[in-house]
Amino acid sequence: MPFDLTPALPAARLFAPLALAYALLAAAPTHAATTDIYSTYDAGSSTRTYSDHPINRNSRIIAVFDGRQLWPRSGGAPVTTAELIARRTELEPLVQRIASAHGVHAALLKAVIEVESGFNARALSPKGAMGLMQLMPATAARYGRFNLYTPEENLDAGAHYLHDLLAMFDGNVRLAVAAYNAGENAVIRSGRKVPAYAETQRYVPMVLERYNRFQAQP
Repeated sequence: MPFDLTPALPAARLFAPLALAYALLAAAPTHAATTDIYSTYDAGSSTRTYSDHPINRNSRIIAVFDGRQLWPRSGGAPVTTAELIARRTELEPLVQRIASAHGVHAALLKAVIEVESGFNARALSPKGAMGLMQLMPATAARYGRFNLYTPEENLDAGAHYLHDLLAMFDGNVRLAVAAYNAGENAVIRSGRKVPAYAETQRYVPMVLERYNRFQAQP
């Protein structure tokens, strides 16, 4: 199903057409487990088309719809459920060790990783957030970690940051997750509530849903 948008939109306005794609997908009666969203730009007509299938070889995956949420992708093409499970399983021992070292629930660490990068250690966002936990270099530098494409260093800095956020917000996971996305100062300025940013309002439920699911797993 194509979603034609004219004229072409700059990257800074990407979320507007994705919101349209989300509305159209959500109106459909059924969905596959995940639906890839492709962007195709036609230089001749200066149009950008969003669709659930590649239109030509210039089409690229920019998001994945999981039946409830539309995820912009920063780490390349989304993975299948089997690939996601394989990545998560491979990293499980490292996640458990680092979570234990920093006193953070492994389930919470995995939830953040899955939403942030889909367990892609090479993920890079347009804003420069890097690796499994999509850390900004300045944040990681607080903890002396600089090679953010190395899973161990990325997870160590990310878990340390989550630990500090949990301590700052008295163990409130919801606020710590909001601060991970929007920054601790944004949460404080909002009266220690989840900031009214559209991205953060989407992000927090996504992480908490996975956190609860991972907690329930044996």
